[in-house]
Amino acid sequence: MEPISVNDELQEFRNQARTYGKQILKIEKVGNGNMSALRLFYKDAGSETVKEQFFWRHDMQKLLDVFAAEAQQ
Repeated sequence: MEPISVNDELQEFRNQARTYGKQILKIEKVGNGNMSALRLFYKDAGSETVKEQFFWRHDMQKLLDVFAAEAQQ
């Protein structure tokens, strides 16, 4: 399925992150305007430590690639 809205893209991001052992707690938009910066709060599988990551909407795949690399270690 091709995402048709930001919410669809974020839901797909959540689903992919879950496959890499990440529990997504919250994603919030930061700032305003056309450049959608996002703030992500998540936990690694089996951890209670909440991590925070900022990323651009157009860089979602890069962050998923980082999660995939961490999952392979």
